[in-house]
Amino acid sequence: MRRRLLLATTLPVLLATACSGGGQPATRTPAPSATPPHVVASTPAPAAPRHLVVHTERWRLPYAVAREAVAPVGSGRYVVAGGLVGGDSSTDRTLLVDPARGRVTAEASLPVPVHDTAGLAVRGHALVVGGGNASEQATVQARGSHGWSVAGHLPQPRSDLTAALVGDQALVIGGYDGSSTAVPAILASRDARHWHRVGTLPLPVRYAAGAVVGQSVWLFGGERAGAEQRTVQEIGPGGHARVVARLPRALGHASAVPLGGRILLVGGRTGPDSVTDRMWWFDPATRRFEPAGRLPRPLADSAVIADGNTAWLVGGESPSVTDRVVRLGLH
Repeated sequence: MRRRLLLATTLPVLLATACSGGGQPATRTPAPSATPPHVVASTPAPAAPRHLVVHTERWRLPYAVAREAVAPVGSGRYVVAGGLVGGDSSTDRTLLVDPARGRVTAEASLPVPVHDTAGLAVRGHALVVGGGNASEQATVQARGSHGWSVAGHLPQPRSDLTAALVGDQALVIGGYDGSSTAVPAILASRDARHWHRVGTLPLPVRYAAGAVVGQSVWLFGGERAGAEQRTVQEIGPGGHARVVARLPRALGHASAVPLGGRILLVGGRTGPDSVTDRMWWFDPATRRFEPAGRLPRPLADSAVIADGNTAWLVGGESPSVTDRVVRLGLH
């Protein structure tokens, strides 16, 4: 959590120019409310889908929010919970979102308002893990049939973290505990109640982008001692972590989206006051990056909904908090 924040009183990964293949350079999107889809890049994959399409959705969130948690709840729906809202406040508001239909419904509030948090689903239950408000939090909040409750606690407070589900095991990676530069311990749990250390990050970071491909979590950049980083770290089965590549440039607060067997690294911050609109493809097999065009506008700290060959960037900072939703798809 970058700064101490006030608590909101209202209700409220998972764990990336044209690239090769002859695509034309990306063009800027006109007014968001009337933006048609446009082809941003061509991929070298021999089989369809072949084109990355970026589109600002007509539907919006009911309020501007960033640094929130997202978790699947089934039937193509997702919860968007907590986050940072206007006035630098943590919110306890939650939403039920059906992105394919553009439907958004308010839900019960979180017991603990948080931002700089992470979400995932374990055993069919959506979780909001850690985060911060006036201070870092250790709470694990779970969505049940009668609303949200505190289901457990991490061994220590942690915000600015990455959470990912690999098989039936939830992983908590990186982040900030309120005192250290960044937390090195990688935690694991199968029930969201009992957490144990399974590994250590070679380069501890906060505000990293994470995505799961196969049995590995790929962690991109992040922030350490106030500076954005270039490392790409792979966390494999059993929690073993290693540095495997370097980003084209230092980057933190970005979003990572698995699409078509590759990972799309989207937006982020190249410095404390610099938000980027750049996108990059990362191939886990070759560990190489290729340019993937640009977003309609600079965007950082956005939550990701990923569903097959389509993903949505929900809210974020552009540079102020936004209620916009950007769809990314392979066609």
